[in-house]
Amino acid sequence: MAEEYEVVPITPIRKIESRLEKIEKGSPGYNAVMKDLAEMMKENQKTIDDLIRTNSDLIANIGNLSEHLGSLTKKFDEFMDSIEVAETSEEPEEWSNIKEQTKKLEETNQELLERLKKMERKMKLSSLSKYYYSPQGQVQKQQPPEKTY
Repeated sequence: MAEEYEVVPITPIRKIESRLEKIEKGSPGYNAVMKDLAEMMKENQKTIDDLIRTNSDLIANIGNLSEHLGSLTKKFDEFMDSIEVAETSEEPEEWSNIKEQTKKLEETNQELLERLKKMERKMKLSSLSKYYYSPQGQVQKQQPPEKTY
């Protein structure tokens, strides 16, 4: 068996080796990007920590708010109960007298209104009747006056 030989130029291989060494050592641009990335990760973690702290505070404040709302509701219920008790308690005698007098006045006013309506009807009838009937029993042929309302 015959051995095969190949001639390969060494310069391109040396260039690739030097580039690989630079990459392994870390180029200045690569290191800067890594530092920036590390800083961004730290800032991101700080922001997340702040959000978590704010969220916890908010949850605690909402808990306090619900407690205060509960006590406010309790006080409001007590207030409504006291109003209901005041409603059902007996009225002073003066109030009942005033209510009775008011009812009497309403009834009297209603009666007066009915009487006024009756009187107005009678007056209209009497004013119209003088145009149709004469005092001696003769019918007059005069026209009633025009109604102006």
